Amino acid sequence: MSRIAVSIVLEAAPFLLLGSLLSAAVDRYVDMGRIASRIPQGAIGRIMVGLLGGMLMPICECGSVPLARRLLEKGVPPLSAVTYMLAAPVINPVVVLSTYVAFSGNLQMVAGRVLAVAGSAALTGWLCRGCLRADRPADSNRSVSLPDLNHPHAHGAEHFSAGGRTCRMVLDLLSSGASEFLEMGKYLVLGALASAAFKVFLPWQLVQTLAGNASLSIVVLMILAVLLCVCSEADAFVAASFVYVPPAAQLGFMALGAMVDLKLMGMYFSAFPKKMAWMLVIVPVACVFGFTFFFRMVGQIGG
Repeated sequence: MSRIAVSIVLEAAPFLLLGSLLSAAVDRYVDMGRIASRIPQGAIGRIMVGLLGGMLMPICECGSVPLARRLLEKGVPPLSAVTYMLAAPVINPVVVLSTYVAFSGNLQMVAGRVLAVAGSAALTGWLCRGCLRADRPADSNRSVSLPDLNHPHAHGAEHFSAGGRTCRMVLDLLSSGASEFLEMGKYLVLGALASAAFKVFLPWQLVQTLAGNASLSIVVLMILAVLLCVCSEADAFVAASFVYVPPAAQLGFMALGAMVDLKLMGMYFSAFPKKMAWMLVIVPVACVFGFTFFFRMVGQIGG
C-alpha cells in the first residue's frame, strides 16, 4: 500500500509544485487588478475567460487549486476563477491528446469529456459566484512574504545590484511557492494514502459484477474516480482499461476525477470557505452524473 501511495504523490507533486510557483508568481509579479478590471461583466463573458484560460494556461488539478485561490485574492471574479480551476486540467491540449490516444481516436469520447467538464465547470462557477462576497477566509493568504524589494531594510545595502535584486526576487518566489506547496501537500499525502487503501482493499470482482449494469456502472466508476485520485494526464488510459463497462461509465470516470477526488476535496476545504467547498464537490458530481446519462440516452456515446 505504501508503494501505491508514494507513486500517487510522486505523480502529482510536480504539478502541485508548478501550481504553487505559478500562484506565487501571480501574487507578486502580475497586476491581476488591471486584468480583473478588463474581464467582461456578463456571466457568459466571464465563463469564456475561464475556459480560454484553461486552454492557454494548462495545469494539473493539483496545481489549479492554489492558483485559483490566488486569482480570487487578486480580484478575478469567482465565476472566471472557478471555471478555470475545474476546466483547465481537462480542456488543455495535452489532456485532449491523451484522451484521443487512449481511446484510439474516438472523437465522441474526446468531445464528450470536454463538454462534460466545461459545462460542469461553468455551472459550478456560476453557482459559486456569490460564495466569497460575505465569507472570505481570514487566513486565505498564508504564504511567507519576504521584505519588499523596493524598500530594503536599513541593516542591508540601500541599493542592490541587478544581480542581487534578481536573486532576492527568485528567493522570494521560491519561499512563497514552498509555503503554498507545503500547505497543500499535506492534503495530497492524505488523499494518496486513502486512495492506496481503496486500491488494495477494494474487491474488484464485486466492482466488475456491479458494472454489468449500464446505469449502475456509471455510478460505480464515478465513485472509483473519487477514490483512486488518478492524475488527469493519465486517467484516460485508466478509464480505457475498464473494457467491461459501457463508454458512458468511462466518460463519467474521466470527467469527474479531474474535478473531484479525495486529494482535491481536502484542498477545497483548506483553500475556500466551507460553503464554497461543498459546492465544488456536489455540483460537479451532479453535473457529470446528468451529462453521462444524457449522452447515453441520446446515443451520442454508445454502450
